[in-house]
Amino acid sequence: MSDAHEGDGPVDDSEAGPVDDPDVDPDELRRQLSEIKGAMGLAERYPGRARLWLLAGFVVGGAALLAQATFFLYERLGGAEYTAVWFGFVAVAGAATWWMASRLPSATAPGTAPSWRAVFGSLAAFLVAAAGVAGEAARQVGGLDRALLYFGLVIATVGLGLLLTGAVLSAYRVRRRDRLVFYAGGAWILVYASWLPYVQVLRWVGVGLFGILFIVYAIGAYVYLTRA
Repeated sequence: MSDAHEGDGPVDDSEAGPVDDPDVDPDELRRQLSEIKGAMGLAERYPGRARLWLLAGFVVGGAALLAQATFFLYERLGGAEYTAVWFGFVAVAGAATWWMASRLPSATAPGTAPSWRAVFGSLAAFLVAAAGVAGEAARQVGGLDRALLYFGLVIATVGLGLLLTGAVLSAYRVRRRDRLVFYAGGAWILVYASWLPYVQVLRWVGVGLFGILFIVYAIGAYVYLTRA
């Protein structure tokens, strides 16, 4: 019986380690890695951003509730009190947002991603322009209808902002499943804004009800984004 010697016979390449392949395209590898990362959710790709979104939900909802309250109390509040209430709210909301944003882990946005300042700045400019276009016509109607016009514009702009957020997050390589939360939010808010002038209950308390619904939506979105 002859002894077997190491090196005799054919070598099985299937068990060999990785070998540098000159035909591998580094750009293709980077593209494939990007596609793999594209399956990540918002909470995994940008830790802490879901908490910032939750805070934004409370800020928007709180602003709507405050707008409803000050609308009912407008005749009782003097100009100084009215200004102080809103100045205090903006100061608290701004400080809370800055405090939370400053403690978020830093993340580098993809080079192709648009600036959030440009996106939301454009929305603010749109809202100002739309209010200006409706300004002359709004003066011809009663106080409630005039308030509903401006409140409806603001609420519709919030809905448009959510739709744009979902679209922009695709450039940030956030998976479609998470972006659907923002698309759904934008859709129901736009429907709500279109009903505001026509449903009697909404004509009187629709802004405050929107604030409550938006807070509930923000909480549900936060749970979905962090646990999905």
